[in-house]
Amino acid sequence: MRSVALLLSLTFAAYGCQSSGDAEPPAGKSNLTAGMAKKSIVKGQTTQADCMEIFGPPDLVTHRDNIQIWTYDKVRYDVQSSGGYLNVIVAGGESRRTTSASTSTMLILYFDSRDIVTDYRLNTVRF
Repeated sequence: MRSVALLLSLTFAAYGCQSSGDAEPPAGKSNLTAGMAKKSIVKGQTTQADCMEIFGPPDLVTHRDNIQIWTYDKVRYDVQSSGGYLNVIVAGGESRRTTSASTSTMLILYFDSRDIVTDYRLNTVRF
């Protein structure tokens, strides 16, 4: 009887150490990164078609004088939640731990009248 109780305790302990599964599934991979922008964008050479192929359609398109401005804006949220049943057995209560982080990336591309990149700005903020 003692070995059955020990086996059940170990089973619950192992189960309690697993992730709760409450975290969101990882989002699709995006090319909107500092590395991809630096690698792909060459002032005076990269075209709108190139940018569309690499980053997809822009989130915002504006115009100023003869300049077309494309803005890409991506916010990524990472949430991890864990908890377990081991605490129920040992301490009489459940413990849950959640951590989160966010990353905001904004890419602004400036195109001339020939649809060629003349300049760009990239900002990434983690909080």
